[in-house]
Amino acid sequence: MSLRSRLMLILTGMAAVLSLILVAIQINTLIQIWLEQTDERVALTAHFVKSYVQDRAQERAAAMTPQPANLDRRVELWREVIAQDRELPELLGRTLAQRGSVVEISVAGEWGRTLASSNAEKVGVPITPRLPLDSLRERNPLDRFLLVWNGTVDYEHRVELGVEGRKDPVFTIQVLVSSVLLRDAIIPEVRKTAIASLPLFFFSSLAAWLVAGLALRPLAGISRTIDQIASGQAGLAAVQEKLRLLGEQFRGAQMGATQLRDSVERLTERLEEAIFLFDEGGRITMCSETAERLLGVKRSEITGRFAGEVFPPAQPLGAALAVALGSRQTVREAVVGRQMLNVDILPGGGALARMRDAEGRRIVENQLNVSTRLAAISRLTSGVAHEIKNPLNSIALRLELLRSRVLPEMPDATGELDVIAQEIMRLDRVVRTFLDFTRPVEIETRDLDLAQLAGELVELLRPEAERAGVKVETSGLDGPVPMRGDADLLKQALMNVLRNGLEAMPDGGRLGVRLARENNEAVISIEDTGPGIPQESRDKIFQLYYSTKRAGMGIGLAMTFRAVQLHNGGVEVGGVEGEGTTFRMRFPLSGGEA
Repeated sequence: MSLRSRLMLILTGMAAVLSLILVAIQINTLIQIWLEQTDERVALTAHFVKSYVQDRAQERAAAMTPQPANLDRRVELWREVIAQDRELPELLGRTLAQRGSVVEISVAGEWGRTLASSNAEKVGVPITPRLPLDSLRERNPLDRFLLVWNGTVDYEHRVELGVEGRKDPVFTIQVLVSSVLLRDAIIPEVRKTAIASLPLFFFSSLAAWLVAGLALRPLAGISRTIDQIASGQAGLAAVQEKLRLLGEQFRGAQMGATQLRDSVERLTERLEEAIFLFDEGGRITMCSETAERLLGVKRSEITGRFAGEVFPPAQPLGAALAVALGSRQTVREAVVGRQMLNVDILPGGGALARMRDAEGRRIVENQLNVSTRLAAISRLTSGVAHEIKNPLNSIALRLELLRSRVLPEMPDATGELDVIAQEIMRLDRVVRTFLDFTRPVEIETRDLDLAQLAGELVELLRPEAERAGVKVETSGLDGPVPMRGDADLLKQALMNVLRNGLEAMPDGGRLGVRLARENNEAVISIEDTGPGIPQESRDKIFQLYYSTKRAGMGIGLAMTFRAVQLHNGGVEVGGVEGEGTTFRMRFPLSGGEA
């Protein structure tokens, strides 16, 4: 059998199977509807009998004298009235004749003993429990059809009538449904439905055969061409040329897709924001290189996962992202924890999320503000220092002249003149400090090893730390960390921070020095376990002459800030007040950009 014939048979068979499935669904729906209607009729019959029994018992019992003294006697009287009622069996018989599938209606009293029934032989006999009619409706379609087809089990619908104050029912109404009568009513309808569906079955099979023949007609031409190639009647060169053209088109399309993807990846790598592209199902289809640094996971491990797996909804960022993707709402500049979140909903059903470090932005803004203030202070102090230095020189000369004239006549004035001289010298040192700080610095850069430089400073400071009971811990100083810079300025900057950390722990503690590489930068962190720096003071500690220490001059950190900036770096202050302070200084590595 040829390939075309086999495919046509498969498609036709599939169409036939689908037609049979549709017929089976229609038959199942018919049986289900018929059972629901039967159940409704039986329920109405049971409630009708219940209402009649209740009204009849109360009416007859109310006419009797004397009235019963307690509830038990009243219930017993009701049962006697129903058992002696001659009209109730006739009513049950007439009701039975109006219900096609119902074969018996019984009213039972205590212990299930039948008081009245449409079948006189059942009076005085306990009613026999049957399967509820609802159980037939709850079966799966195949079992339900087989039970209806076999018709060997009868079903019941039972209603109980009780009174307040008694746990057991006073009367029980049982309506029996014959499965034989139910089958005789349903099967003809099923047979009609099946016969009416036969034309649909044959028509769908024929239509599938014709459509498959039309769709698979090109296979005949391909088969003939293959036969001709095999017999040598067709030129193999023509086939090879067509295959070559198809291969070139495929390679061109593949190359274009690769170039487009590479261009998108290069574009995302240049962005400082972490970018995530989600499809309509919330799955990550692409992310930028910055996303790796944000999450600390490779892109290959992120792509293809759902948003809830990468960003847990229990965390603030995951919750905000879940709300935005679930409700398909655009988010603009929302600060969630340390991240600034933006979400754009795309027309095709996907979403584009952009994240960046909101804390880092705040730190950069603070550093720019500090730089601006330092520049203003430098301009101001340079002018003031020059204006003060000249009068100071004149005052020092006049003081010496005054000393030579006064001391011979007033020897007791020596102490006062010495105090004036000391104050002039102290003021002169302050002025020189101003001039040194504001004077432009020419740095002499050379290739150096930041790890070696930091290690030398740590070893220089270690004896002093041991005397103060401070434990020094280092990390990352073993391997070389190359950079270009001025060794003297860098040593001054690091030593100021190290000494500040040591002085912050007079009663001992831990001083940590860690050096690590992050992208194209070297990051050196200096941590102490001192009292920490208050949050309101962190924006001021790099200002000249601002100090949180009682005896501090407020010059060291300002010099450190200037040295770091001269090396195209940055400095950040962290830590928790009461637990310690962390200074992080970033410097560009050799060949990297700051």
